[in-house]
Order: sequence, then structure tokens, then C-alpha cells
Amino acid sequence: MKRTVGALGVLGLLCAVSLPAAHAAILMQDDFSTDKLLKDKGTWIQGLTAAMRNDNTLVPAYVRDGYLTFNPPDGGTSGADGTGANQDLTTFDTPPIDDMLLFGDPKWADVAIQTLIRSDGQNTGRVALILRAAPKTKADDPDTRYEMDYITANSAEGAGNATKETITVQMDTSDPPISPADSVPAIRIYKAVKGKFKLLGEVNFDTAKTPIPEVNAAGPDNDPGATFRFVAKGNVLQAWAQLPGKPAVKYLEVTDDELKAGLVGVTASEYNPNFDNLLVEDAP
Repeated sequence: MKRTVGALGVLGLLCAVSLPAAHAAILMQDDFSTDKLLKDKGTWIQGLTAAMRNDNTLVPAYVRDGYLTFNPPDGGTSGADGTGANQDLTTFDTPPIDDMLLFGDPKWADVAIQTLIRSDGQNTGRVALILRAAPKTKADDPDTRYEMDYITANSAEGAGNATKETITVQMDTSDPPISPADSVPAIRIYKAVKGKFKLLGEVNFDTAKTPIPEVNAAGPDNDPGATFRFVAKGNVLQAWAQLPGKPAVKYLEVTDDELKAGLVGVTASEYNPNFDNLLVEDAP
């Protein structure tokens, strides 16, 4: 297993269907009843939080109680806190590194990744699904990938302003710098190329025709969570979300031609996600 700690980082309701899509070929599936994904030699794991600097027993990722999580085994919330978002780069000799897992086949092109997400005790921050990512061999390798971000709020109603906690160091130092969402919860699609991010599209609390699920400790949808799905087919990227017993909603669709294939994964900063029922399949 490749593990590093410190060096070890169209809006609204367009369509409604059930997830996953019928007849799509399953590429990988995991209910996290075991930690096989973390032990797989092809899985890249990174993360360096403020808590990890003071406790060398903490590592970036765990499988606990049937979930993949970035939180410590005791269920505390010091896992994703103090990662790459909202950080002063002059504070540490080594900058914070976002929690992230990359896995799969670097030749995967037209695929979809989805997972059920809920949060442990965190109301602000970001959690994201990744497609077409370049492999990494060290944490400071410049990131290249497509990313679907879910950005959370501080209130159960979802109204409010996103803070700098939702913008990572790489986003903040891109040209032009990425600004926080005007209202949250929000869903964004980004492209990163050699560590520089570009915002490709956004839907948020104010613009969504269908309310975005509120999966945070204060949100009404945190238990039992919501399924988020990120699809890449050709040059089309789609962001979906689905509450249990409800139809899936395509919240966002954008086009981009640059990245052709790569690994899939999950990442987070200033957010304490629990992932379940991971599915990667051919894009319909």
C-alpha cells in the first residue's frame, strides 16, 4: 500500500433517474466491510492535518464501522480538520496536505464514480469525487484531475456564505484564484492541471431548482446521507446527487476536452466524510 503522511493530499433538475444506470458494466464496488481498498498496492493515500503533526499514530484514512473515513478510529473529528483549506502557508515548514485516495486504472476514461456520503461532526468544508486523475508517487506531485466538489453550510437550512475553508491552497494560488461559493450548499466541477485549478461550473443554494442535499452534522439529510455521482463521458462531465427513496438529480453538466483518462478517487478538506457503497462503472 502506498501511504504517505506529511510526504505521504443546465442548473437544477435536468433529469431524474435511479442510480446506478441500468446495464452499465461495474468496474469496482466496495461496501467497506473490509479495508481491502486501503491495502491494495494500487491505492494512493495522502493527508497531513494539523492533528497529525502532534500525533504520529494518526494516518489519513481508515475503514471503521462499515465506512471509509478520514476520521480517527475513535470517531473524533480531528481527521480532516486543518488540511489544505483555510491554511496560512507560513504557519508550517510543510504545508497541509489534503486527505485523498486515488485508485483504479489509469486507462479509465468514460466512467462514473458514486458513493453514499454523510459527515461526522462537521458543518463547513468540502468533500469531492475525482475522475481522470494523473497517478501520484509523492504528495507534492502537481494534481491533474476532474473533481466534483460538494460544499457544505453552517446552518440546517443551507443558507449562508461559504468560507475560505472550502478553498484549498492549490485553488487559492491558481490563476485566477478560485473564490468561495456565494451560497451553500453548493456543487462545483473543477479541472486541475499540474496543480492549477479552473472552475468549470457551479450550482448552489440560490440557483438550484431542486434543493441540494444537506449532508453535514447540522443538516437534515445527514442521516442516512446522500449518494453523490460524478460522470465523465467523452468531453461531458455531470454531477448528480440522490437522497434515499428519491429520484437522482443531475445538478450540473459541463464540457471540457483536456483530460482523457485516469484514476478515480475521493478527497476532502475541513470536512469529516464517511463514504459507503462505493461504485465505479462504465459511463452510460
